[in-house]
Amino acid sequence: MSDRPVSEKRVKLSEDERFMRMALREAEKGAGFVSPNPLVGAIAVKNGKVLAKAYHRKFGDLHAETALLKKLTEDEARGATVYVNLEPCCHVGKTAPCTTALMNAGVKKVVIAHQDPNPLVNGNGMTILSDSGIEVRVGVCEAEARRLNAPFLTFMTKGRPWILLKIAQSLDGRIALANGESRWITGQASRTEVHRLRTKLDALLVGVQTVLDDDPLLNVRHVKGRDPVRVIADSRLRIPESSHILSHKDQSKTWILTTDGVDEQKVARLKQLGVVVIFCRQAPDGRVDMKHAMREIARRDVTSVLVEGGGTVHASLLTDGLWDELIVAVAPMLIGADGRPSVGELGLETLQKAPRLTTHRQEMFDEDHWYYLERDVHGHC
Repeated sequence: MSDRPVSEKRVKLSEDERFMRMALREAEKGAGFVSPNPLVGAIAVKNGKVLAKAYHRKFGDLHAETALLKKLTEDEARGATVYVNLEPCCHVGKTAPCTTALMNAGVKKVVIAHQDPNPLVNGNGMTILSDSGIEVRVGVCEAEARRLNAPFLTFMTKGRPWILLKIAQSLDGRIALANGESRWITGQASRTEVHRLRTKLDALLVGVQTVLDDDPLLNVRHVKGRDPVRVIADSRLRIPESSHILSHKDQSKTWILTTDGVDEQKVARLKQLGVVVIFCRQAPDGRVDMKHAMREIARRDVTSVLVEGGGTVHASLLTDGLWDELIVAVAPMLIGADGRPSVGELGLETLQKAPRLTTHRQEMFDEDHWYYLERDVHGHC
């Protein structure tokens, strides 16, 4: 998932690529507001001139194509080319089909970044447009468009949320002292960027040990934006009822992932506090089975999860292959071998089985070095 605006690279772009980049930048404006829908932007062009821009603003609101057509006069729409980063829908949902709107408007051509894997669309939108006489081109800026909508695509094709692991660590790979103290390893600029990330994703997941050690709020501060759903993996229901997450009165939803056999009275008290308790299968080590947990989360229309540890949760997700991207924020600090590791035991017997990653971007936030990593397709993950 892109978390930086799509930029014009210093290369010669075709006209279709240039206008599709505009559509992608429009689409990004809906980040944090449209889930579980995809991010979609649309541009209307005639004779090389941009007539209008639009994007899907929030879930349940007008789709980008319909919002775009509302900005055009009948004469402007007739014969125009529409650029859209995802195949137009062709089914009736909260809004009417975009294919119908495009056909009724008399557009001449529709340029699409890639096909929509939603079974209700999945190529049918392009076929309907083409059969009506509209010229259709697909595959323009496809890689960028797929990265932008990685959460939606993962949700649709894998039946689980897109998962971003975020680790803030010292140079020697520690996320806390032996006694659990971790405030603060990274600097203020890094922490502000983390809060910006939180506004973009649907849910924020931590293990109960993080709650016990840090008593965090797990909401959004420092920047404007919506709070993600707070998700706590807590197989034995150890979360204190006095914790900030449960006692702080705000609009954030809180879900706890637990297993059978926990204190039923505590479950009842948590529910009275407004907590959603989700029962998941138990893994062989007694912890929450994260594969089952992620399916349960997806069942509740969560398409993206930001995981902020700690090390045990990171190790569990890495071992199960339940991750899509990894951010490691490294601070210029040394903690030592007695500190808590950023990733728990993976049980590796050979280096060939170690997760291999590829760095696709690096950034500096004051003194902290951020690595944005994804799976190495040639390695084991």
